[in-house]
Amino acid sequence: MKGFALLFGEALADAIRRRIVSGVAIAALLSVLMLDSCTSCSPSITVNGQPPDLGELMGAAGFGAFLVLGLWVIALAGVLAADHLRSALEDGSATLALARPVPREVFALARLAGVLGVAAGAGGLVLGAAALLLAKRSHLPLPPALLAAGACALGALVVGALAMAASLVLPRVATILLVLGGMGLLTLANGVAPIGEGAGWLGVLDRFGPPLASTMALALEPWLTSVTIAGDGIRLAARLVAWAIGALFALAYGFRRVELGP
Repeated sequence: MKGFALLFGEALADAIRRRIVSGVAIAALLSVLMLDSCTSCSPSITVNGQPPDLGELMGAAGFGAFLVLGLWVIALAGVLAADHLRSALEDGSATLALARPVPREVFALARLAGVLGVAAGAGGLVLGAAALLLAKRSHLPLPPALLAAGACALGALVVGALAMAASLVLPRVATILLVLGGMGLLTLANGVAPIGEGAGWLGVLDRFGPPLASTMALALEPWLTSVTIAGDGIRLAARLVAWAIGALFALAYGFRRVELGP
């Protein structure tokens, strides 16, 4: 455990020093400012001199905003993981660290934890601010946001671990494209398959792939007053957990097969 903590500290420091992190911080702050501006707007339409009931509209807007921000956090974890382990192999720091009595699995998981630490910081800022602003100004309950944030964290673990495993056999650009393209297809499948008959391969992807969007969407369903989202939350969460376990095993197995330089 002590060895993992030390490696995690090094991996987190390496992740924070990357130039992309400053862009992530700016994007997170801009997202919070935009959400603050949107939620502070007051309705300009009146019915018989009174503002209309915008509960349904605010719920749908909050649902969409929180879901998009959650997917952004998951994609961020995948992009950061696309070369965080490979860079350690290329600059020799992995070989140096593994010269100590440290199992390969521990080193790989520590590198993943460093990436997830950065993603968690950005996600905590963006999703936390979104939940508080929507609760205060749109009167949306907090528990759905907390459940969706938990699903987001699990999704970030899945995508981050799979991206890091893929980076052992693919170049950085290809891994990033795989992350973004895969997330796009999964989001499309999660949105289209439940409402489309004979969804074909999108239906298969929705049924067996990691439910990144649908798990968060089902958690946020209480914000929607006139829409019911099909699905069993417990089964979706269990499938996401199964994907997380499988992704971690894939990362550990893949790193064990990597040949280290002299």
